[in-house]
Amino acid sequence: MPSKQYIQLILPLKLEWEPYYKLEDGMNVSLGDRVKAEFAHREYIGVVSRTDADPASEGVAEDSVKSIVSKEENLPPVSAREIEFWRKISLYYLCTVGEVYKAAYPGLRTAVKSPRKKSVPTDAEPSPSELSAEEAEALSKVVSAFGNGKTVLLEGAGRIPLYISLAKECLEKGRSVLLLVPEIALSRQLEEKIRKAFPDLRTFHSQETAASRRLVEREVRDGTARIVLGTRSSIFLPFRNLGLVIVDDEHDSSYKQESPAPRYNAREASILLASVHGANVVLGSTTPSLESLYNAEIGIFAGVKLKNSFRSSGLMLINTSAEIRKNGMSGSFALKLLEKIKGTLDSGGKTLIVCRAKAAIPEIEEEIKSIFPDAAPGAITVTAPAGVKLLELENYRLTAVLQADSLLAKDDFRADERALQLLQLLQSHEGHLLVIQTRELKHPVFQALSGSGNGLIFLPERRAFNYPPITRLVTVEIKDSNEKRLWKFSRILADELKSVPAQRAGDFTFILQRDKTLNSNKLAIYKIVESIERKYHYSSHISIDVDPA
Repeated sequence: MPSKQYIQLILPLKLEWEPYYKLEDGMNVSLGDRVKAEFAHREYIGVVSRTDADPASEGVAEDSVKSIVSKEENLPPVSAREIEFWRKISLYYLCTVGEVYKAAYPGLRTAVKSPRKKSVPTDAEPSPSELSAEEAEALSKVVSAFGNGKTVLLEGAGRIPLYISLAKECLEKGRSVLLLVPEIALSRQLEEKIRKAFPDLRTFHSQETAASRRLVEREVRDGTARIVLGTRSSIFLPFRNLGLVIVDDEHDSSYKQESPAPRYNAREASILLASVHGANVVLGSTTPSLESLYNAEIGIFAGVKLKNSFRSSGLMLINTSAEIRKNGMSGSFALKLLEKIKGTLDSGGKTLIVCRAKAAIPEIEEEIKSIFPDAAPGAITVTAPAGVKLLELENYRLTAVLQADSLLAKDDFRADERALQLLQLLQSHEGHLLVIQTRELKHPVFQALSGSGNGLIFLPERRAFNYPPITRLVTVEIKDSNEKRLWKFSRILADELKSVPAQRAGDFTFILQRDKTLNSNKLAIYKIVESIERKYHYSSHISIDVDPA
């Protein structure tokens, strides 16, 4: 038994180990306490991860162990559940626990005033008896799936009433709710609807002030904030008794953190978070990701589908190749489409035009203005695909997609899936017409719009090429402003990675089977990268991305 008390800390650094420190006489700390400690001649705020450490057992000389500088009394401790969640993220996304800690607490958090005490009013919330027959049936299926320990994929439009009912039930049990949205702009749209039911809803995202985010963090920690709506970073809030996680628009690529590490996807991370708390998870989307559809198909998730999901708008496919041959085009527009736009304008309706890219918007705006110079302001809106999800689509009676073939990029195996998701989103509102101009009328994406297909139509192709969701991808990327050094370490990295027993798609992309070898192969990649960084003192140049978007 060591004569002094030794502890280990998680520091907000990329470290493969948790450094040892010793406590001075009379100093006491507990698991999760924040302390100030010196590392490499700099001071950091660390989290106590172990209080009964014995450095000698791991060959660390006790006289080389530094003392902590001080205990940070003004910073609340980190819970054991938070640390457990960090370790799960670290293991899944092949990064260090310190990098996850840094993401969870990106700046030094100072003490804030005690939160105002509020209780949650549920009078405005719809009860199950106020749901439609279809919604009540779907709700029953969701609750049944929860009872079987399943994550639920809720597919279809009109999900909010179910979210509210599920949240109400969770709150009545004294547990907390996290509602995730992919982007801030989308959170504002959903926030208005959720806040009517839950006036004490808290919001958490990067456009809130630092003081507001600290306050929400404090309220979540002490249990005052019981329902939170936020973007992907909300998964790192210090929940005490989380009972329900809802991931809305679960297919959205904005849930993926690209850089820095941890390069997590909040959809998968939310399931890890729920496992720590014993919470239920709902993944909601009108146009679910193929990954989630596949997980429901093989029984990992429980699929619950609202019947009014999409196919509610009219659909018109225009073959631009044929129209060109018979002089049926005027610039970027088929004459058939221009007739529909004119009819919409004459009846006082609004038109949305989706062009191939943001750079093309001014050109299309100028073109449409020359054709319809008398159109009222706001009667015709031009946007790019990325801007569609930020619009209130129900405001438009006609939606036109120009050069739809540009959605079908050949160098991205997910392009077809994302194209179908975009077009199904545009198709998901009643009482309007969707017009698509394309040269590839028989492409599966456009054929699926006319039928009842979803992302599962792409599964045979993914299986044939051994791509996700049948498998998992891990990519290794190396960056260096010194070109000579970049080539040197690229060769070293490529040679070392040859020892990984996995299929490869290029030098630095691995296709891993979803079987018992998955974790060992992921770990083999991680250890090779870590070894190169340590051996050659080449840190911060190589990154690993698990499940790249």
